[in-house]
Amino acid sequence: MSGLRGKVVLIDFWEYTCINCIRTFAENKKWYERYHQYGFEIVGVHDPEFDIAYPVRNVKAAVKRFGLPYPVVVDDWFSIWTAYHSSSWPNRFLIDAKGYIRYNRIGEGSDSAMERAIQELLKEAHPGLKFPASYTIPPEENAFAPSCGISTPEMYVGYMHGRGILSNPQGYHKGKTLHYKLPPEVEDGHASVSGRWETDNGRNPDQSNGMIYRGKKKGDGPSGDELKMRYHARELYAVMNVEHGHPLRIYVRQDGKDLTSRNKGVDVQFDSEGHSYLEVREPRMYYLVANPAFGSHKVELFPTRAGLTINSFTLGSNCQIDFPHL
Repeated sequence: MSGLRGKVVLIDFWEYTCINCIRTFAENKKWYERYHQYGFEIVGVHDPEFDIAYPVRNVKAAVKRFGLPYPVVVDDWFSIWTAYHSSSWPNRFLIDAKGYIRYNRIGEGSDSAMERAIQELLKEAHPGLKFPASYTIPPEENAFAPSCGISTPEMYVGYMHGRGILSNPQGYHKGKTLHYKLPPEVEDGHASVSGRWETDNGRNPDQSNGMIYRGKKKGDGPSGDELKMRYHARELYAVMNVEHGHPLRIYVRQDGKDLTSRNKGVDVQFDSEGHSYLEVREPRMYYLVANPAFGSHKVELFPTRAGLTINSFTLGSNCQIDFPHL
């Protein structure tokens, strides 16, 4: 930071599988493009939540995919996170030219207030500075207003942060593979699995990183085993991974039907028979469903072979869909 004295600096704590972070990137890039020439800097600080977010190669791939133009530091040991007393993803700190934290925003939102603060601190550092008339700041919008639709909260498939959505009576058994049977019903915000699934060990001894499919079937056709979940939202996303980098298909149905061109996420494809599926190739967040309207739904995921890990589901409301789905 001493080398950035005289600059206005935005420190952005983020994680590459975090939908709340992904939805902030467009604004970050706009601010960097507008104000970098006036002495504004952004430093991304990447702190992992899931195990897949620890390897630096995965972070590098994400930075390239999202097209982030500013430097990013990998903070695997959470030392910078701890120094700033950060507690969430995203968490943005705006620092003035003298090195003082002047503005902090936890989570998404308040983008207009942040941009006004950037302008004010740049003018403070450079008296008489004027910005082009085209640098307008839009009115603040509340993407979490009830009128947007209140989505199901983030759903951890494993037992993370004291939460876990698995509703099977067998529950979690860390590091063990069990044969699960679907319960009669699955409530909103919960999921259940059928077939052979392992509770992932994860790095934290008190948490499970997700559920790993251990079924014996091989090939590209859907198995009879599944993960079934219920949610209410406009869009649905999932953090997933495959073992040893071996791509596999996972078939997707919503409300008992294949997805269509009207409600599929950008990562969804169709096979020769019109069945909807995703090709899980790398460890990241995948775009599953993009409904034309907010609503309640049941989603079923059918793995085609063993080695698939499902970490979490996140969601978007009617006011959280206007961002690049990269």
